[in-house]
Amino acid sequence: MVQKMLVGFLLDGKHSGIDKYLLGFCDAAREAGAKLDFLTQEIDPELKEHLTSYGFGLLAVPSLKRPFSQRRAIKCILRNGSYDAIYLNLSEAFNCTLLSAAKACGVPVRIAHSHSSGVDRMSGLSRTLRGALHKLFRPYLSRNATRRLACSSAAGEWMFDRPFETIRNAVSSQRFAFDPEARERMRRELDLGAGPVFLHVGNFDYAKNQAFLVDLMAREEIGKSGAVLLLTGDGETLPGLREKARYMGLESAVRFLGMRTDVPALLSAADVFLIPSRFEGFPITCLEAQFSGIPCVLSTAIAPESRIARNVVFLKTDDPAAWAKAALDFAGERREADLLPESASYNAESNREQLLSILEG
Repeated sequence: MVQKMLVGFLLDGKHSGIDKYLLGFCDAAREAGAKLDFLTQEIDPELKEHLTSYGFGLLAVPSLKRPFSQRRAIKCILRNGSYDAIYLNLSEAFNCTLLSAAKACGVPVRIAHSHSSGVDRMSGLSRTLRGALHKLFRPYLSRNATRRLACSSAAGEWMFDRPFETIRNAVSSQRFAFDPEARERMRRELDLGAGPVFLHVGNFDYAKNQAFLVDLMAREEIGKSGAVLLLTGDGETLPGLREKARYMGLESAVRFLGMRTDVPALLSAADVFLIPSRFEGFPITCLEAQFSGIPCVLSTAIAPESRIARNVVFLKTDDPAAWAKAALDFAGERREADLLPESASYNAESNREQLLSILEG
C-alpha cells in the first residue's frame, strides 16, 4: 500500500471535473492512512485550508507553459519528499515527462490517469499542434507509467497505446438527490416562470460546446414554449457567448449564472439537463444530474457507459431539431431518479474500493 503520494494537478478545487474527482479521492486516501501532496500552479487559500484539514499538502510548481522549469521543480519535490508514488491526472500525453522525472528519482509507483478524449483548445491550429504532440508522447507515457488508468474507454484509448484499467468517476447520490423544496425555492429566487427550464453545468470551453445551446434557444419551437436556459460556469468562451445571446435577442431566455456552489439545488429546479460536448472523458456533471432524477439530453461524444438512468438520450449535435424535440418532450413533472442497476458503481458511497485500489500501487 502506498504511504506517501504526489498527486497532480489541481486548479482551485472548484472549476474542473478533475478537481472534483481528486477531492473525492481524499476521503479514500485518509481512510487508507496514505499521505497526499497535491500539485497546483497557484496556491488557492481556500483549497489549501481544505487539504490541510486532511493533513495533506498543496505545492505550487510552474505551469506546463514552462515545461523544463516544471520538471526541475517536481524533481526537487520528489527528491526531498520521500514519495513512494506519483499519480498524474492528465488530459494530454505530453505532460508525461513528469513520469520520467519520477522514474529518474527512483519513485517505484508511477500512475497515469486519463480524463479526456481530445484537445480542448478553441484555435484549430492549436488543436492540430497539440494533437500531434499528444500522439508523439503517447508511447512514452505508456512506457513510463507503471499503471495506466482512464475514466472511460474513450479516455483510455485516447491516452494510451497499451492496456489500461477503467476507474469509474463517482459522486454522492445523497447530495444530489431530488429536493422538491429546493426546487420551489430556487425557481422563486431565479424567477423562472412556468416554461421549461434547461440547465447546463460546465466550464466554458471548446469541448463543452455551449454555443450549440445558445443556437438551440433561438429555434422557433423553443421560443414558443417560453423555455429558459441556465448556464453555470466560467471560461474563455463565456464573453463571446454572452455577446452572442445579446445579439440574438436572447438575454431573457439564456441566463449566465457564473460559478455556483448550489448545483444540487439547480438540478432540482431545472426540468432537463443538456450536455452538447464535442468530446469528453467522462463528465461528472452527467452523473450528478442523473442521480438528481433530471432527464438528460447528451451528445453522442459522451461515453455510453455514463448512462445510469432511464430518462437519458444521446443525440448527434448536427441535428438541433432533434435536440429541441427531445428537450421539450422531456420537460414535465420532476420526480426522483429512475436509476439503472449499474448506477451503484458510480455512487461515491459504494465506489470506495475502486479509489482505494489506486493506493495499492
